[in-house]
Amino acid sequence: MASTSFTHRMDAELKSELEKIARFDDRSASYVANLAIRAFVEERHATRDLVREGLRQVDAGAPGLQARDVHDWLLSGDSAPFPGPRDAT
Repeated sequence: MASTSFTHRMDAELKSELEKIARFDDRSASYVANLAIRAFVEERHATRDLVREGLRQVDAGAPGLQARDVHDWLLSGDSAPFPGPRDAT
C-alpha cells in the first residue's frame, strides 16, 4: 500500500504519550499513530454499517427498542442484558 504524508497538529501531552508508547513498542510514533488512525477509521465504518443495517431492519418492519429501555440499560451495570423489543400489546 502506498504511503503519503499527513500533517497534523496535536496536543503536546498527547504527542508525548504517543512517543512513550512508540518507544515501549520499539516502533516509530508515525507507525503507532497510523495504527490508531486505522483502528478509528475501521470502527467508524463498522458503526456506520451497523446503523445502516438497523435502519434497514426497522424499514422492513422489525420491532424497535424503547428509548427508555436503552437508557436504563446504558445506566445499568456491565452485567445487565441488552434490552429486546417489547410485545406490541
